[in-house]
Amino acid sequence: MICDFISIERNSDIPVWRQIYEGMAEAIERGVISASDRLPSVRELSGSLGVSRAPVENAYIHLQLDGRIESRPKSGYFALRRSAEAVQEDVREPAARQSVRYDLCGNGIDPDTADIPVWRKHLRAALNMHEKIISAGDPQGERELRDALVRYCFDARKVKASSDRIVIASGTQHLLTELCRMAGNAGTVAAEWPGYAQGERIFRDFGWRVEYIGNAGGMPGARLREGNYDLFADITSNRPRMSLSQISRRRKELLGWAGYCDSYILEDDYNGELRYFSRSVPSLQGASPERVIYIGSFSRILLPSVRIAYMVIPSSLAERAGIKASLYDQTSSKIEQLALAGYINGGHLERHIRRSRKTYQIKSGEMLRAVGEVFGKKVSYELLETSLCVAVTFKSGSAPEELSAAALSAGVALDQIFRSDEDGLITANLSFSSIPCGSIRPAVQMLCSAWKEHLS
Repeated sequence: MICDFISIERNSDIPVWRQIYEGMAEAIERGVISASDRLPSVRELSGSLGVSRAPVENAYIHLQLDGRIESRPKSGYFALRRSAEAVQEDVREPAARQSVRYDLCGNGIDPDTADIPVWRKHLRAALNMHEKIISAGDPQGERELRDALVRYCFDARKVKASSDRIVIASGTQHLLTELCRMAGNAGTVAAEWPGYAQGERIFRDFGWRVEYIGNAGGMPGARLREGNYDLFADITSNRPRMSLSQISRRRKELLGWAGYCDSYILEDDYNGELRYFSRSVPSLQGASPERVIYIGSFSRILLPSVRIAYMVIPSSLAERAGIKASLYDQTSSKIEQLALAGYINGGHLERHIRRSRKTYQIKSGEMLRAVGEVFGKKVSYELLETSLCVAVTFKSGSAPEELSAAALSAGVALDQIFRSDEDGLITANLSFSSIPCGSIRPAVQMLCSAWKEHLS
């Protein structure tokens, strides 16, 4: 196949993989590439375009995620027939898709951090484990991965676990569903702003009450003792930078409350390994394994398409975990679990994290400089390292929905904008995870211009 419809602009702010992806996607939508057509191999396409294999691999992965192509073992990549619903959706909303010039949502990773060749190697190794993959997976998660996680999460985050106390699922929401099943009776969850949206939905579905007790990063001990809470959701990615003395005091308050009230702490350690400026603080779970439920995941550390998360539970819940898990199907791919076990045991995940830290350290510095120089004293801002974003806070008479719409009309997509119930200030999280480094300043300039009339 001659791919003349793919045009690569070397000096463009748009990453090469994205240019390949968009060219291929448009060709499929227009019928230039028909359903079942065989696509060039990664080697062939990279050679014809004069680029390295990595951007072609990235483009093909995103095309697979979109359902535009599929990979057939030992045959290659083939175009798929798009459903009528998908085509109609494209017809209905072309303006919305095309209007986004700068994506600050943070739904992806930096393409340069994608460790695709090594990950593919371990996927192939898992596919060759014929005796393992022809049987159903372990409802609690593959033993090989749980064993690997015991070592990894202690080395990386000082989490104390054993294989029987680890539960694996395809994402945090599935793990929280399992937690609610283990708990049995519904209770009350305490959380901090900016909230715990994905967790709140699950807890409410199971009849739990969710109450907010202040802004993230405070000292919640007194408020927790005033209420009758069964669980406190400690979302590490929401917390602003704190001194070691503040962290120590907060941890002491939380553990003191949990022990005194016979309650639990849910430590959602989103991207806890990705700290590149501040000193990495060991997990809270390591200080009290019987009072802290720990959750970790790999979608932002490795690849968004790798849907694997894990939960380390106290021994008091471990027996119920096995019983409950046996009643439900495992939601995470057995093949990906086996591949991840090999990836971890081979030391590749640790090396990958070190490389990613360097990339995000550079991008975070660029975002901080851009926000400070463009917005000036109109806003306050701080880096949320593990969330891979800069939180911008300001006064505004406009609603979060108005600010989001104003940004989108200017070509900037934002994901998280909220108003604090405590002080009434607006906070917007500007993610630098997937946007090219060279596009960060233009994106911030465009956003500042869009919000000119909304800043008090």
